[in-house]
Amino acid sequence: MTTPAPRNYTEKPTSQLSQLTRPPVRNLLTLAFLARTTAAVLPITLLLALAQSHGYARAALVSGGYTLVLAFCAPLRGRLLDRYGAHRMLTLMGATTALLLGLVACSVEFRWPWWTTMPLVIAATLSSPPLNAALRSSWRRLVTDETQLKAVHSADSVLEEAGFVLAPLTAGLAITLLGPRHAYEMAAASFITVTALYLAAARRHHLGTTRPAPAATPARSARRWLGPLATPGTTAILLPLLVMGCIFGGTGVLIPAYTQSQHATPLLGPLLAAISTGGVIGGILYATIDWKAGLWRKYQLLTLGFTLPTMLLFLARPLWLLTTLLLLAGLFVTPLFINAFLLTDATATDDTRIEANTWIGASTDITGGIMAVIIGALAQQHRWDTALLTLTCCATIGAAGVFLAPTRRTAATLAGPAKVVMPGAVPRAPRPPTAPEAEFGDAQGSEAAPATAVDPRP
Repeated sequence: MTTPAPRNYTEKPTSQLSQLTRPPVRNLLTLAFLARTTAAVLPITLLLALAQSHGYARAALVSGGYTLVLAFCAPLRGRLLDRYGAHRMLTLMGATTALLLGLVACSVEFRWPWWTTMPLVIAATLSSPPLNAALRSSWRRLVTDETQLKAVHSADSVLEEAGFVLAPLTAGLAITLLGPRHAYEMAAASFITVTALYLAAARRHHLGTTRPAPAATPARSARRWLGPLATPGTTAILLPLLVMGCIFGGTGVLIPAYTQSQHATPLLGPLLAAISTGGVIGGILYATIDWKAGLWRKYQLLTLGFTLPTMLLFLARPLWLLTTLLLLAGLFVTPLFINAFLLTDATATDDTRIEANTWIGASTDITGGIMAVIIGALAQQHRWDTALLTLTCCATIGAAGVFLAPTRRTAATLAGPAKVVMPGAVPRAPRPPTAPEAEFGDAQGSEAAPATAVDPRP
């Protein structure tokens, strides 16, 4: 009697694709793509509309100011959803944002003073509903296992980068055809329309709904203001994203100003889309390649891959070289975000899950807003070499951080990789960890001891 061959429980790519094209995943991915694309058009058109009336220094100050406000307050908005319920807060915030964006469009059209436009932009940013964080915190409830969880996070991140490719191209075309002011008004109207559809889908599929938070203990009460930042491993997840934020924020201001000074405005869209084009390619490759290393090791190597091309930006006065370096760096952007979301999904607790996801985008916005103001001041004086050298220094610090980072992580309070719990299922109590603390960057094979929550398997 022959022994039956062992079954292969690895899910085939075709079944993963069918999961992505099945409702509600397909519909939610489509709405998220449209919402992110229209949202990414807004800051580009606003920057050029304000620069047309008030100059690049003040336009960059407004752009960097609201980016910083968004960065620091995005986790607070996520905390509001965690504590007071997603349905009520998302609807209220969406209606407020629509009203304020209408006022911003009026200020741009009638050329109000820049210091009156800035608080309106900041208020609209503060009230913007964190729909993307609510969606990402709900993927684990909408799929059935860890393989599908990685698949939807990969598809979500690839589509996000695809939106960032399409957004600057759309913005460049709209600015060429309509002018900066009317292009911003069109972008604002499109964003409000898509957000309304997104809110309806969020209500239908209960996005952002999590289990009630457990009763607070004295230890939790003492750290309640830190939220997910108090979770071991969260800070290490955010560090590479801070470096990416410097590059995103700096190039977001440098490229429009530099292309206009070089009389190469038609190249504005392709240059702004270079990083995201690389992100789409890198995300697709990462989703299809079976990389056996642990997530922390991947995170370390991907950070190094992003920083190496950007360390050469001080040479990038030729536009072709600038485009090439940004494209190469972009290859590692989406894989970095995919790993960040998977690590966050494994370490965050249900009572802070939405807020934890907002910190991923907020960390890039914090440094991006600061760098936008710095590069805007340099661009106003046409100090292009200094601006490029500043971005190179940021990338160099990020590369050095890969090697200087601590080699050990404190074990998280959650044991084992994140488990996907379907509605109605009774979750098992997690087993206590049996392995020593996971080392940062350790590649673990199939025979390794069970991983802690800070080094989950994809």
